Amino acid sequence: MTLKELEKALLNSYSKELCYEKAKDNWTEENKTLGMCAITALVVNDYFKGDITKIKVDKTSYYFNIINNKIMDLTRNQVKKEIEYKDYKIVNRKDIIIEDTKNRYQRLKEKVTKVLLQEINKKGK
Repeated sequence: MTLKELEKALLNSYSKELCYEKAKDNWTEENKTLGMCAITALVVNDYFKGDITKIKVDKTSYYFNIINNKIMDLTRNQVKKEIEYKDYKIVNRKDIIIEDTKNRYQRLKEKVTKVLLQEINKKGK
């Protein structure tokens, strides 16, 4: 699987119910990545390892991945301004997986797995 294939599966799996609670009122189909950075970083880490990192964007915690020394931010479209990827901190998965995030992450992971399996089945036919 490629990062592009995972990104497509993620986009097909996002929904308002998975959005971070404080961003839910602003979530739309046009901005599917809004409120998804923490759970997305966890899923990307599941498949591609690397580090999960955290910075502040507009005084809000914002998560992305670093894989092979490259920034991989699959939710960057949720932010309307240029993101400065400096002064980030590498975070431990267990520090992100608190109750709300854990539930949203598990639901996203299930949906992504289902989408990926459907794609594999299509290719096999």
